[in-house]
Amino acid sequence: MNSVSSEAIIRKFEILPENAKREVADFIDFLAQRKKPKKKKIDKRKLLEVSCWDDDAIKAIEEAGKEINKWKPETF
Repeated sequence: MNSVSSEAIIRKFEILPENAKREVADFIDFLAQRKKPKKKKIDKRKLLEVSCWDDDAIKAIEEAGKEINKWKPETF
């Protein structure tokens, strides 16, 4: 992919008519909004430290998960 210098873009931008300049500015705004912010990694150890679940509750949830995994969905 070819690199484009900001100076080259500015030169091209400057020769555009005003309505085209507005369109370019709108497109730049669109591209900037599309960029997703990086998500922070969740430290699972810290999450477990604040957990209100006791061992019995966690065991019950794990058992329920195992039972759900045994389900056979109906096929058509």
